[in-house]
Amino acid sequence: MWRAQLDGHMPGSPPSAEPSMPPTAAPAPLGAFASGSSQVEHRSAGGAAASWRNPPVIELLRIGAGLIWLLNLVYIVDPQNGYWTTFSQTARSFAPTTIGGPGFAEFVASNPLFFSWAIALITAYLTVALLLGVTTRLACFAGAFFSAVLIATQFGSTFLFPGGTDVGAHPLYILIYAVLVIGGAGQSLSVDRWVRRAWATRGATFLPAGWPTPHRWSDTLSSRTLVTYFVAGTLLSFGVGFGLIAVLPSQGGSSEGSLPPGPVSYVNLSVSVNPANGWPQFTPANFTVPVGRITITINDQDAPMTWVACPCPVKGTIDGLEKINGTSVGLVPAVNIAHSFNIPAAGVQVFSPGLSIVQFSFDVTRTGTLLWYCIVPCGVGTDPYGTPPMGVAGYMAGSISVT
Repeated sequence: MWRAQLDGHMPGSPPSAEPSMPPTAAPAPLGAFASGSSQVEHRSAGGAAASWRNPPVIELLRIGAGLIWLLNLVYIVDPQNGYWTTFSQTARSFAPTTIGGPGFAEFVASNPLFFSWAIALITAYLTVALLLGVTTRLACFAGAFFSAVLIATQFGSTFLFPGGTDVGAHPLYILIYAVLVIGGAGQSLSVDRWVRRAWATRGATFLPAGWPTPHRWSDTLSSRTLVTYFVAGTLLSFGVGFGLIAVLPSQGGSSEGSLPPGPVSYVNLSVSVNPANGWPQFTPANFTVPVGRITITINDQDAPMTWVACPCPVKGTIDGLEKINGTSVGLVPAVNIAHSFNIPAAGVQVFSPGLSIVQFSFDVTRTGTLLWYCIVPCGVGTDPYGTPPMGVAGYMAGSISVT
């Protein structure tokens, strides 16, 4: 009786066969865990080919961002765009409007070889990484940090309150990178996916039995941790950008220290078209003044022009004003802008409407040489920003010797 009950039999019943163990599933391949995929994925028809026919939307967004960076790269490498030759001039164009002074813009403009190549290499990396899905998450982090620094340096120019009309491209870039990180971009249509599968296969082949499966660093981090790193790093980069502006203040003049302002010096300039080549030209382009207050009068005889990209704030002058035909203004209407007179080291920026008389004053307290130039696009070539006379000494650029 006891034996029968133990075996699960009733008395008198025939003995049953030995109970069978429930069937067990075959162990999953090692590569399935390393690649973050399930057995269903490995057994599904089509496998990796299906991901090419039905790519997730997040991967299409990644590739689209890569195409945008590809266009930026084309702009850099195309000689007709003059990226390398006009880099210093472009950097200095931010000097008069940058919050904290023109020091950082001047520093970048004074080291064009390093900064132009740094921007070009970052652009090339982001192009390859996003298009092919190589180190996708690292590229999203790097791109967001890069954009955050650029945003900080654009306050006072692209970001202007009041007067600004565009948030610029970089806030949108950061938003796209955040979506790519949260959405797990790089899981398909990417070199990253191929590397994960290859690494998993190699681990399954060569690792001794019982060894832990290798994982990428990002596989061991939760989505919340990744987002935290992304936000913290972006904010830190934003702070670094403002820090660079703050620690590189306005430079210029001698290192002998500040001198009290002397008597007012008056300088008369004119802008007219040179009949020899058709270029507009400041005359004189180079002049000398003593330390003290300088009052410059510009007789602009060039034709009026609408520069829709210009917020046109007056900066660095006495009371932040200039006079246009006798009327004081602090913000010049963009509907009539022919030229500008920018002195980055002194923080001066004034705008000269066509067929007008402009007058402004500013103080110089140190001896030395101040460089000036025009930032309004008045080049006579296909690119009005980068073709002569833009940046040409004696035309749209010159120097002020302070004695």
